[in-house]
Amino acid sequence: MKTAAPKCPRCNYENVPQAVFCFRCNRRLDDTPVVNGLDGTGSLVEGALRFIRRRDHSLFEPGRIERLRKARSKVLPENLNGEPLTCLNCGTHNLPTALHCVQCGAPLLIADEDFGTQLRLSGRTSVGKVRSNNEDSLALWSLDGVALALVADGMGGAAAGEEASRLVVESVQASFTVRERGSDQLALLSEDELAERLRTAVQQANRIVVERARRDASRRGMGTTATLVLVRNNRALVAHVGDSRLYLVDAHDRTISQITQDHSFVQALVASGHLTAEQARYHPMGHVLYRALGQSADLEIDLYRQTLRSGDRLVLCSDGLTRHLEDHEIAEIVLRTDNPTEATLDLIELTNERGGEDNISVIVLQLEGVGQA
Repeated sequence: MKTAAPKCPRCNYENVPQAVFCFRCNRRLDDTPVVNGLDGTGSLVEGALRFIRRRDHSLFEPGRIERLRKARSKVLPENLNGEPLTCLNCGTHNLPTALHCVQCGAPLLIADEDFGTQLRLSGRTSVGKVRSNNEDSLALWSLDGVALALVADGMGGAAAGEEASRLVVESVQASFTVRERGSDQLALLSEDELAERLRTAVQQANRIVVERARRDASRRGMGTTATLVLVRNNRALVAHVGDSRLYLVDAHDRTISQITQDHSFVQALVASGHLTAEQARYHPMGHVLYRALGQSADLEIDLYRQTLRSGDRLVLCSDGLTRHLEDHEIAEIVLRTDNPTEATLDLIELTNERGGEDNISVIVLQLEGVGQA
């Protein structure tokens, strides 16, 4: 028996079946429905209006705010902080540098005292310079020092691709959100148990994409990649389907290596010796996949494990980035700064300078203070 998709009592958004919090407004889905005419944000709006009335009205003269916004946009890039860090305890969005959730106080990117590790991360996406819509989705989550990062690159047409990648983000978030002491035990699970949690989360996301396409004829053929990374202490676990990539940038040797394998037909030809890597880079079928979420209910998922050392970076990206940047260029950019936010901005800026032919998504995770050789 299929579980009905829970509709949010506040905003009526149709969430994935296992959701605990509304993906759109973060309201807990089992809360008492909002009474018509009453809105919990009303008092906040009134307070803001009272504040404005007390201020010097010269600031609010016609066109003043718009002029300020335009001036600011020339100095600061849009969404300077990048993708928010979502608390797995309550679903609240936090700054990507948050140590504790601003809403519930749960520990997020706290240092691990036993391993002496501290994780810093940042993620952002760009529509690119050619396309008018963004079919990529990405997300960052954390609880108790454990971090999750996801990049999903949708396909199947503008609306279908966007929906497929968004459904993966929603489904993964629901799979790891605390429910009956679920995700608050991530720090205690064995590595094998964590790997199985990742596999199950991606399998569940695939079923949701397949089911949505079955229900809606306009979504037939939609699919998405999914590369999901979990970092705990000095270990990274990965569940992967498609041709989005995870790289390890070794800060000690200053080298870069691709952890995941592309599930594309061209990559299969390279592996079998029929094409060189250089030929594959410019092959017209380079981005045709033989494995992706949404193709069938039965899905094979690759799992990887990686030990990290202090200073190492993990770079998670869609193929819109690797279409324009060589691996060594990615390494050079992320190693020239200790700030993951700067690294993501620089990677996307250079990709767009070189044409930005596809949507671009990138997440940089940097481990500090491991203290192990």
